[in-house]
Amino acid sequence: MYAFVFHHSSLSFILTQKQLKLYSSLFYNIMDEIIINAFESVGIPKMQTLVYLDLLKNKESTATQVAKRTKMHRANVYDTLNKLKERNLVYLSTKEGKQIFAALSTDLIVNEEKDKLENLKSAMNYIKTTFVSGQTPKVYTLEGLNAIKSLLFGLLEQNSDIWIYGLAENENVINILNDKLMHSFHIERIKKHIELKLLFYKIPNEEIKTLSNLKFTEARLLPKTQQSKSSQITQIVCNGVVYITLWIHPIHTIVIENEAIAKEYLDLYNILWNHSVKVI
Repeated sequence: MYAFVFHHSSLSFILTQKQLKLYSSLFYNIMDEIIINAFESVGIPKMQTLVYLDLLKNKESTATQVAKRTKMHRANVYDTLNKLKERNLVYLSTKEGKQIFAALSTDLIVNEEKDKLENLKSAMNYIKTTFVSGQTPKVYTLEGLNAIKSLLFGLLEQNSDIWIYGLAENENVINILNDKLMHSFHIERIKKHIELKLLFYKIPNEEIKTLSNLKFTEARLLPKTQQSKSSQITQIVCNGVVYITLWIHPIHTIVIENEAIAKEYLDLYNILWNHSVKVI
């Protein structure tokens, strides 16, 4: 009987050949489980991993030989070997009229996972450009004319440029613009040097035209090819928030609080603005 002596600092012990074989078997079983779990995490089923490991340990083999060693049905083994071949984890050759399978390197798996990781990073980067980090769009609605008036005065607290696109020719709009509170709004806005940019889809009413004569105010009209006969929607963008008012009873305003979405609107408005003419 052979014996193996192990020395570790002050610790010494003797293992028989039988014990060594037992411990080696346990070690390989543990490693096999680790590999099986790792392969499963990238979508490779346990049966495929067991067959692959068998080929790694036993080199070139027929499906029958693999079936005997793994104690699996030959038809299942053959099907599994073909799936491993599709994954480029085994290759098939013919010797003496027999199909022989052999294991290939796992480099392809690693490269595929690297590609997946890069694709995931690209997707995450896209998400970051669409939704501000740590922020998801906050969307809610306001109802009525008074809500719109309060909204406009709230914009003054932002101390940021105000963009308004599409002032519908609607009695409610005219009433708001002529309201005494709106005169106060413009006085306060001009005091704070807040720019107001108005973009029209058609030639506005005289009441609206007078707005362009105010300080820190500019109005432009879209080219004829881009003009619309009518619209019931007004869009406002200010400091990372989009306000969309639908001038149909009951009047509702959709509020979207998200910097990325607001930036998309501003980018579009700037393109339209640069192709529009000044309202005099």
